[in-house]
Amino acid sequence: MKTFIINTAIIFLILFISSQHNTFAGTNNPEKLSIKNDYSIQPYHKNPWYWQYKGEPIMLIGASDRDNLWQWTGEVLTEHLDSMKTAGGNYVRNTMSDRNEGDTFAAKQLENGLYDLEQWNDEYWDKLRFFLDETHKRDIIVQLTLWDWFDLSGDDEYGRFKVHPLNPANNINWEPGTITNAWDYYGGSLLDNNEKALDYQHRYIDKLISITAQYGHVLYNIGNESGLSAEWDNHWGRYIKEAAKKHGRDIYVTTMLFAPENGVRRVMTYRDVFSFADVSQNNQDALGAVGKRHWENLLLWRKMIALDEHGPMPINNEKVYGQGVGTNTAAGTEKEAVERFWRNIFGGAASTRFHRPAYRGNDFYWGIGLSERAKQTIRAVNMFMEEFNIFEAAPYEAFSTVGNSVDVYCMADIGTAYAIYFPGGRATVHLDPWIYVDKVSLKWLDIASLTWSEEEIIQPEWDNYDGTHWWGPQRIITLTPPDHRSYVAVLKVIE
Repeated sequence: MKTFIINTAIIFLILFISSQHNTFAGTNNPEKLSIKNDYSIQPYHKNPWYWQYKGEPIMLIGASDRDNLWQWTGEVLTEHLDSMKTAGGNYVRNTMSDRNEGDTFAAKQLENGLYDLEQWNDEYWDKLRFFLDETHKRDIIVQLTLWDWFDLSGDDEYGRFKVHPLNPANNINWEPGTITNAWDYYGGSLLDNNEKALDYQHRYIDKLISITAQYGHVLYNIGNESGLSAEWDNHWGRYIKEAAKKHGRDIYVTTMLFAPENGVRRVMTYRDVFSFADVSQNNQDALGAVGKRHWENLLLWRKMIALDEHGPMPINNEKVYGQGVGTNTAAGTEKEAVERFWRNIFGGAASTRFHRPAYRGNDFYWGIGLSERAKQTIRAVNMFMEEFNIFEAAPYEAFSTVGNSVDVYCMADIGTAYAIYFPGGRATVHLDPWIYVDKVSLKWLDIASLTWSEEEIIQPEWDNYDGTHWWGPQRIITLTPPDHRSYVAVLKVIE
């Protein structure tokens, strides 16, 4: 009896320790593993400009204060995810980056301070499992970036090659000169057939995919702000798709280039490799566009993709730049960031997310992160989508502004519903519903106060119709917001 009690106590102790470890490390959760490909994130089968998850269409919107969220642990991470989820967000960016002070490296560090590239650091992968478990629990979609060349981009405060395990001076595996900079490792390894670097990269990706393929809420991006060759992107795109298939998972892949237009061209050219576009660099002043041009770029790229024999695919925006009054002239202002966020919605994009704020110095203001302004915007977008079905609509250009008015943006499910985004300022719009409608309902969303107006019924007017010119008249709807603040108008056809 005494022996039985002792053995039972040992068993319970082992189970307790295991459960505490899995609280951090993640588990092979039966619920998680049972998410089959049909319920994973994938292009929406009824409208592949958008995504679906667990069989339902989903617009990906989010904001977070860090690029590599997986490097956070415990309540620091979970409270951040909860804050975004409470605001209505469902989408985060996650680079497999280790360039910040205090980040965990993948290779194991030995007692002598050097690293062994043949051994993994368990803490590194435990952090990733914990991050994926916590985002999975909250139905938060992760766009995961494999390579971030800034990790090895220099010896100053924005690059960590000097202390990185991949620096041959810091590991026991590579001779001096195996790699000397970021280029040697990213891109150069493939071009120069650097067997040692390639071997490490392939082992790293094999380990990564063995973990991420257990989850159905992950999208994949080859490189952050890549200027690397199509050969590099294609190699890793094909490799991770094959690796995921070995684990029973179909995955969806893109690559993000510095020039957003070139990114669209690349993914269109290699549709056997890439499943969606990411045009994040359209969302900044330096390489992207401001105002109406930003929206027009999205419409152009949609038209080009639609002309392709493979047809539509999602267009993602995992980074929307802009902060404050525009101290960082490459990023833009907070006002422009919020308008870009909305224009991505009205431009038919599949995702939009506010980029991180400064966290490595006070001179780099790239985005507003999960600020109160960001959360308020996410709440407003969700309120809009509760009233207007974007998955059955598309960007719409049959409208005109009156006089010296600001730019406005429109979506339509022709003959059913129309929506117009007024960023703010003096604005009067003539909307052509295109088909003849006699009666519509109208509601105004006050973005700042997060309130809807009372519904009103209006009848479209004839445009310059005097009853004699049968070849010219059309019915139009004239709209002017209640004041000069930001609004969204939603119209639904009654007759």
